[in-house]
Amino acid sequence: MKLRLQFCFALNRIHAAVHSFDKKMSEMNLPFEVGQTVELKSFELGFRGAWFRCKILKIFQKRKALFFDVEYIDYPGEGIHSTKVFQQLEGGNEKCLMIRPVYPPQCRENEVDGGLEEALVVHGSWKVGDLVDWWEAYCYWSGTVLEVKENESVQIELLAPPYGEGSSYEAQSKDLRPSLEWSLEDGWTVPFSKDGEKRQCAKLMKQLNEDQVSEAESMEEEKQRGAEPKEEEKQRPTEKLKSDEALQLNIMDSESIEAAVLDLEEMIVRFEWLKDILTPDSSEKNSWIYEDYHPSSSRM
Repeated sequence: MKLRLQFCFALNRIHAAVHSFDKKMSEMNLPFEVGQTVELKSFELGFRGAWFRCKILKIFQKRKALFFDVEYIDYPGEGIHSTKVFQQLEGGNEKCLMIRPVYPPQCRENEVDGGLEEALVVHGSWKVGDLVDWWEAYCYWSGTVLEVKENESVQIELLAPPYGEGSSYEAQSKDLRPSLEWSLEDGWTVPFSKDGEKRQCAKLMKQLNEDQVSEAESMEEEKQRGAEPKEEEKQRPTEKLKSDEALQLNIMDSESIEAAVLDLEEMIVRFEWLKDILTPDSSEKNSWIYEDYHPSSSRM
């Protein structure tokens, strides 16, 4: 009984360590760089639920938090703005990524360009329940289509507080684009419309490279042949570990609970060590490499 409790305790600790490690790695490995055009959102009252086009001027850390200096592309009179990359809503616990890549190119189904690596194909006209972004006041406001009118206009409702400003507005269809979601794990995705049906107002098209095409063809061939599982797939987990000389675990020699507990404790120590490396002391020299910013004579 005591060993089982130790095992559960060690497992909980390693889950927490893995979660913390993954989170830290995500924050350190964002796919953004100086000079890149991105979209930025804000939790500031009056601007919630809107996406602004920006250019990254500088990347830096402050009190172990990641910051970007950005310049608003559609607001040339605004100065340089510093934004914290991961923020929390007031009273919330979850951190939100405030920056995402520039919106992918979009086209109609009969206008698909085979030369694009990624494109958003829009399905016909807007329908009630579609999730859209409305171009208004030089930024995109996220909301939902409430009504489609005859004069090429729609009634939309902005995201409700605290994620948006709420309220309903009339918008021209030409000023709308499909709302997309972006994450480090999945990239761009199209959310389902809010009309009670599992429907999307657009779809993402991604062009496969040669390696991806070959891999897909190989998988399809194996599927058609009904291939037997490979020999290594038939092995028990501990047998697989033994075949990997890079791993040295106690469970290789014994499948007892004691061996598993020892391995978990060792992994916890390793994760804590990695966390210390990824979270340097504030007195140490910053590991970021900065790029000098030379302001141009004319702003974007």
